[in-house]
Amino acid sequence: MPLPPHLFDEILHKALASDIRRRILLSLSKKDKYLSEIAAEVEKKPQTVNFHLNVLSEIGLIEGAWKEGKKYYSLMDKKIIGFISERKPIPERLHKPPHEIVADAMDKFSKRLDRIEEKLDMLLGKKL
Repeated sequence: MPLPPHLFDEILHKALASDIRRRILLSLSKKDKYLSEIAAEVEKKPQTVNFHLNVLSEIGLIEGAWKEGKKYYSLMDKKIIGFISERKPIPERLHKPPHEIVADAMDKFSKRLDRIEEKLDMLLGKKL
């Protein structure tokens, strides 16, 4: 089930709060690259870059595909580069580790669903 647009926007902003992830996306805007190429360009260890690639992949900003024995990563939509290039500020409250980003988003989504369910119960209860 896809996330509602406002929830996806919040996750996106939180994901882009990381300088490393922004640098990875900018690196991939030039051409598809494999892990060690990206790690060298952003000057981080491959393990660190792999973690951030997984986060970006999970939220659908990039995808990986095996070619010639290496996994190459590419941008899903180049429009994200315009967002990053405009250097829109990301609120300090959104600077969190990825696992907290997902946990917060799911908690908010769950609370919204609970409120909807309560409203439906009230409406259905009145009609009985």
